[in-house]
Amino acid sequence: MRTGRFDFLSLIIGIFSLYVGYLIMSHPLTGLLSIVVIIGIFALLRGIYQLWLSYQLHKRLNKRTGWLIFSAIVDLILGFVFLFNLRVAVPTLIYIFAFWFIIDGIAELSIAPLYHLAGKSYHWLVIILAVLSIIAGIILLFEPMMATVLIVVFAAVYFFMAGILEIIEAF
Repeated sequence: MRTGRFDFLSLIIGIFSLYVGYLIMSHPLTGLLSIVVIIGIFALLRGIYQLWLSYQLHKRLNKRTGWLIFSAIVDLILGFVFLFNLRVAVPTLIYIFAFWFIIDGIAELSIAPLYHLAGKSYHWLVIILAVLSIIAGIILLFEPMMATVLIVVFAAVYFFMAGILEIIEAF
């Protein structure tokens, strides 16, 4: 945020982000494994939170939370797999991305008629992007090595962009 003063912390975070992006690109396997571990930790924390939330919803509002409990169990299982079985975790992550793209594309296509109300161009943009998402998901299903490379490259690009933005914000 621009305050007219030099922000040393933004500069440090920016430089660190650039360094992390460099490390991911220069050591892609380590970068991929780090991504898997971070997702594993996130999945465990999310699963624990969902179990707690389910308990709270049932206790305070007497709500049935079967799907939330199911989601929590899936998150906990994925978290343990991602943290303790890397041979399974990496391919699992790749297929999760592939199915995510396909399902998201199908979901967008299913509501595409609603976007017609926002304008013809926007409607067609949504349709094109949804179809591209489905195609990308299908390609990732049959080209898992490409998915591995893309995950690493996207992570590195994110850190490079975040680093540059933080450095700009420092001044």
